[in-house]
Amino acid sequence: MKHTHQRNIKIVNELMGYCYNHGSENIHIDINKENEKVIIFIKAQTLTISKEDLELLEISLNAQRCHEMEEYYWNLTGDNDSYSELTLVGMMIDEAHITYVDGEYLEILLTRIP
Repeated sequence: MKHTHQRNIKIVNELMGYCYNHGSENIHIDINKENEKVIIFIKAQTLTISKEDLELLEISLNAQRCHEMEEYYWNLTGDNDSYSELTLVGMMIDEAHITYVDGEYLEILLTRIP
C-alpha cells in the first residue's frame, strides 16, 4: 500500500486536533511497528470531555475498516473540524480502544494493518 507513513501522519494529526479542540494541554504520542501492525498510542491530559463527545469518538473510530475508501480519501483528513473526519480515520484503522479518566487524561490506542 502506498503512502503508509503519510496516512499514519494524517491519523495522528486528526487525533491531535481532536485533543486540542477538547482542551488538552499535554499530548504524548507513540507510534510503533510490530510485525505487520502499526500501533498508535495517544495520551492527552484533558480536563473534561462530555459523555456525548466520548460516545461520538468511540463510534467514529470504530467505523468499519474500508480499504477502498482509504485508498481514495485518506488525503482529505484534516480539512475541517467534524466527526466525519474521525469516521474517515475509523475507516483507515482496524481497532480502536478509548480510555478516559475524568479530569485527568484521555488515551486512544489504535491498531492499523497497512
